[in-house]
Amino acid sequence: MDRRLWICLVAAVAAGIVALIAVVGRDSSREGGGTEESAMRSSPKVRTTTDKETGRDGKAAKSRRGRPLGEKVRTKPILTGIDDDDDDDRTSAERTLEERIEKALEDENLDAAIACAGEALRCKVVEIRQNMVDTLGWFGAKALPELTPFLADDDDGIRESAMGEWTMALQDIEDEAARIGAVESAMGILNDEDSLEELSNEYIGVDEKLAVESLVRIIESGGSKDGIAKAKETYEFVTGDEWAGAEEAARWIAEEYEPPEK
Repeated sequence: MDRRLWICLVAAVAAGIVALIAVVGRDSSREGGGTEESAMRSSPKVRTTTDKETGRDGKAAKSRRGRPLGEKVRTKPILTGIDDDDDDDRTSAERTLEERIEKALEDENLDAAIACAGEALRCKVVEIRQNMVDTLGWFGAKALPELTPFLADDDDGIRESAMGEWTMALQDIEDEAARIGAVESAMGILNDEDSLEELSNEYIGVDEKLAVESLVRIIESGGSKDGIAKAKETYEFVTGDEWAGAEEAARWIAEEYEPPEK
């Protein structure tokens, strides 16, 4: 075979192979496997947050205290049932109380739930006290005063559950003085170190006069030993001075306190 003819034949075969590769590559791209654009077209749509839902850094928008903004949705709890078996030694009063708590939640009747709280707190049946905590927790901040005593319940599980419900309810309170008032009531009876540490953080960043006056009341109340110790520690953080008595605290307010700019 003539050498020139052979060279032309090889060149034609090579050109055909290149053209075939180009066609295959283009078809693959159209099927979504080749480019970033096609990958984006074929991927499922993902919901993105709006400007109202995020801060400037793209994280979920939060209030000054770090609580997520937006409407809070509460799911009505399912209360613990107590079997009516032969070994049940509940009194008729305890049975009636259980029914009243269930009815209050079913009817979403805050007044009825509050009316049960004191009796439930003294009840020896753990399940009834737990149901009371769940019910009060569902009502949120409106039932916070009645929920607070359960933070010192004899049962570990109830104390833990009450603290969880109490913390969620506190998030509903936006008024600074009301929030500090609720925290003050809780710190006066709490003995759990982690819970006290969490609540003491509420004093950081609030009006210093409000914070100091509240901490003084906790310390002077003669309540929980651990709560008093945490209040003294928080007082030192807020004022920069060690606790030296109510008179010294009053002097600090008179001489050192600077009202926030409005």
